[in-house]
Amino acid sequence: MAIIGKEELLAGGMDRAVELMAIAANTALKFGHPKIRMSAIGPEEFIELSGYCEGVAEVSPLFNRDGRSFPDLAENDTRALLIGAKRKSVYNYDCGACGYATCEELNKAEDVESFMYGPCCHFVVYDVHMAANAAAAVAHYMGLHCRVFITIGVSAHACEFIEDVDFAVGVGVSYQAKNPFFDRHKYWTKEEWAEIFAREFPSFTRGFMGAVE
Repeated sequence: MAIIGKEELLAGGMDRAVELMAIAANTALKFGHPKIRMSAIGPEEFIELSGYCEGVAEVSPLFNRDGRSFPDLAENDTRALLIGAKRKSVYNYDCGACGYATCEELNKAEDVESFMYGPCCHFVVYDVHMAANAAAAVAHYMGLHCRVFITIGVSAHACEFIEDVDFAVGVGVSYQAKNPFFDRHKYWTKEEWAEIFAREFPSFTRGFMGAVE
């Protein structure tokens, strides 16, 4: 066989790893009507996500911080599996967890303009996050660094990297020697951190993800 160098091995391994993560997400337990959508992104898309986060940095400190980290993730060949769904109920459980008495009322409700999504069926949210957890578990078993990100999912949805969904989460994965996902504090100074927390959290009028218009 032809000799394959380290960088080619790692890049090829990442492609296959994300495919296996998608299989795990697809077969994860769901509430009877699986409606999730998936796609995968790489370094080029992370640069675009950073640009989106920069554009909303003044509104949301979390996007401000994570957006600063995305160019470094791109430089280190990071990938992410995107998992999303439509917000409306397909279950007809009429459970009331969404705040409406019936699924029909939820499905007729207007969308809330925000970074996130809603009003949304809780069982749809459970399906997406169970799929994301299954994907992250497979990444862990393969020895990859991984983390489930709301910011990746929201930014990727805004950039149209995943289609036919109202919301998404992203499972970031990396093969680098050091885990790049849990030292994001370095993108803020201690002074910035203290100032942002003092401003954002006492009132809860905006919250960490940003304002609801």
